[in-house]
Amino acid sequence: MYGRVPMGRHDIYLRGLARPPGAPRWSDPYFCEWSAVVGGRIRRRRRDRGWTLKELSGSVHKPEGGHYSGGYFSRVERGWASAPLYVYLAIADVLEVEPGRLLGPDDVQKPVSDAELTLLRVLRRIELAPDEAIARLTPTATPVR
Repeated sequence: MYGRVPMGRHDIYLRGLARPPGAPRWSDPYFCEWSAVVGGRIRRRRRDRGWTLKELSGSVHKPEGGHYSGGYFSRVERGWASAPLYVYLAIADVLEVEPGRLLGPDDVQKPVSDAELTLLRVLRRIELAPDEAIARLTPTATPVR
């Protein structure tokens, strides 16, 4: 018995509550690890903008009209719901991020050379954004005649 909670005349058995040692933990069919990763990215972008779930849900329109609920986006952010691709694309559009950055592989998993790390450390030390450094280093293009 995993866990018994007396409820009136009937007992309810809750999986995961007081699980015996060594017993298998059954996977939850509603939890999706990939969705949790993407949802974490959505949450970070939303919070960076200072938006609440309600503000995000009011900005993403359903194809048939109306909006999604804040609870739906909460489940998506935590990995307990997986949205259709068009919803992720709409979220990326509203958060003004490339869909590949939202749905693609983590930048943390990409290999970084020592030279690239040194460059990033220097840019952080002098408080210069990478795109600004590139703009300063790139000579202005002359128009072709």
